[in-house]
Parts: sequence; structure tokens; C-alpha cells
Amino acid sequence: MTTSCFAITGGCGYIGLRLADYLLEINDLNTIILLDIHPPSNYKQSNRLIYRYCDIRSYKSVYDALTNVTCIFHLASYGMSGREMLNYKMIYDVNVIGTENIIKTCIEHNINKLIYCSTYNAVYTGKKELLNVTENDCLYPIENEYCDNYSRTKSLAEQMIIKACTSKFHTVCIRPAAIYGDGEQRHFPRILNLVRQGIVFFAIGHKNILADWIYADNLVYALYLAEKSLPKYSGEVYFISDDQPINNFQFLSQLTKGLGYNNCFNFYIPTLIMFYIAYIIEIIHYISAKYIYNFDPFLTRAEVLKVGVTHYANITKAKNLLGYHVKVNPDEAMKKSIQWFNEHGYKKTINQDNFKFFWLFLISAVILMIFFFYQFIRLKM
Repeated sequence: MTTSCFAITGGCGYIGLRLADYLLEINDLNTIILLDIHPPSNYKQSNRLIYRYCDIRSYKSVYDALTNVTCIFHLASYGMSGREMLNYKMIYDVNVIGTENIIKTCIEHNINKLIYCSTYNAVYTGKKELLNVTENDCLYPIENEYCDNYSRTKSLAEQMIIKACTSKFHTVCIRPAAIYGDGEQRHFPRILNLVRQGIVFFAIGHKNILADWIYADNLVYALYLAEKSLPKYSGEVYFISDDQPINNFQFLSQLTKGLGYNNCFNFYIPTLIMFYIAYIIEIIHYISAKYIYNFDPFLTRAEVLKVGVTHYANITKAKNLLGYHVKVNPDEAMKKSIQWFNEHGYKKTINQDNFKFFWLFLISAVILMIFFFYQFIRLKM
């Protein structure tokens, strides 16, 4: 076994810590450096697991942190959901400037391997369906086709990573589907908190809309395989998923029902209507954040397009070149997820039917407002 020192940007996040555990487990000689702006909770430094402060927006911070490193997993990003999606400057600084700093430092420190965790959103805008697409099917959209800065900047970063690849600097990009799992702290907690408030009792689009998801440990395995593929398959991009497209709300209902919430996603609201509702919410958020309070919007346009338009990928390339396979099947992964959230206070404890009438009234009122506004504009024209 060879000795490797892996640095992980965003190393104290959900996937970063799971990747670190996996790399330590598979090779007793591996050393892991967690790069982040805060150390993980219950962190105990050892000879093999080291935390270093690193703000990737700062070139000096990156340069100082990446000493004596043989390979970098670049997982750090910003702006995936909620109010973060509307913080445009932070999104650009982390996702684009941060990636520039990583690439430049790799070259200056002679670090010859860089694995980037991208996203389906790098090539998905929500303006058209993606049906079992391969990497060759998807050209990068022009920047103004994206409705959110997270997707736009992840696309820019991915292109920078691939362009930087040379015979001496080997890069690869993994495009994961939506990530879930036991201990996940972004998608599932956000959805479950909305369910608790009685907000999520409807679905978006229709029941035939399909999308991909990926369990955390399957993504970690793909990242590991991507590192092992270098330098042979330098400069490649791979879609990664659980290889089981499913309706988003059918998928989420497994979680909510498993936690005792039996009346979620009772009916579908068309994607276009929810898109305009989300647009109004974003406008209200912009005004409120500027003058009153920076609340967390329960829905954004990008989130509507993520759940309300079919998009799933063919992962044959990852299977053939990386040797990827789904290590944890989706049924087992969901059982683990339900068990974890059940044990960490997310099981239903109160009746939420009282909330539903309020939100049903509110959403109906907003839909009527949009309808009358549309009619008013038509008359004026």
C-alpha cells in the first residue's frame, strides 16, 4: 500500500466527513486533512485525521492549507438551497473564486490530482427535460439560461476544472444527483421542517415526473473510484446516481410516512404555477432581506424546477470507466435514513392538520393573484 495525503475542501460537511472515514478505513497509511472554516463537532485530531482552517475564497488561506498534500477532493460549495441560493456574491466567491484558488494552488504546490464534486445542475436548467442523458448529450448551457446562481457557478467551476487538466495535473469531475442519507443535513431536514409546519401537503408537477437521487455512501464510493481512475481517465466528467429514477414526491413520501406523516403530497400543483409562486417569494425575500429580515424562503424557482421537471441520467460511463456500482441499494438506504431521522427527533409528535387549511388558503390566494395579474397584463396589451 502507498501512503497518500488527501485534502478535502468542505471536509467538515456531510459528504466530506463520510469520505474521510472511508479513506481512513480502506488504507491504514492514508492521512486526511479536513479543510473548512469550522472544525467538525466532537473533533479529535490524530496523526491520520487533521483539521486545517481554510477559507477557499482567500488565495493565501488555500495556499497555506495545501502543504504536503498529494491529492485534493474539492467538495466545498455554497448556495444549494434556501436563502443561500439568493446570496449571489457569496455563491460566486465560493464556487468560482474558490475553485480558481484551488486550481492555482494545486499547480504551484505540484499537487497532481484534483477530484471535483459537481452537480447535475451544471448542465440542467429546468427549461427542458433530460431523459436518460449521457455526458455526451449535455452541452453546457449559456449562462443566462440558468435561473439560479448556484447552478451557473457550479457549471463555470466544472469547466475550469476540466480546462485545467494537463499531462501533469490530472482532474476529474463527478456530477451527483440529489444527495440523501442518514445524517444528511440539507435536503431531508429542510423538507421535514416544512412538513412539520404543515406547508408541504402538496406535490409539484405530476406523478410521471422522474429524477435521480444518490445515497451518501454511493457518492463517497464514486469519489474514491474517481481518484483511482487518475491519471488514466483524466479530464472526464461522470453522472453518478443510485441508478433508479423515481418521482421526487414518491421518493420523499417513503421518508415522511416512515416518520409518521401520512398526509403529505396529497395532490399536485402544476410546475408553472409553483414556479411563479416561487418567483413572488423570491421578490418578497429580496425586499425583506434588504430592509426587514433575511428569512428562509420555503421555495425558490430553482427548487421548483428541480422537483417539477423530469431529469435523470444514464450512468453507463461511470460503470464502464470507473467500475462504479450501487453499493447500497435505495431501499436499504431509505431504511437507514428513516431510522436515523426517527432517532434524532424528526418523528411526528403533533397533529398538523390545522396548519393545512391556512396554507391551502394562502396558496389559493396567491394563485388567484397571479391569475388576475396575468389577465390585467393581457388587457393592457
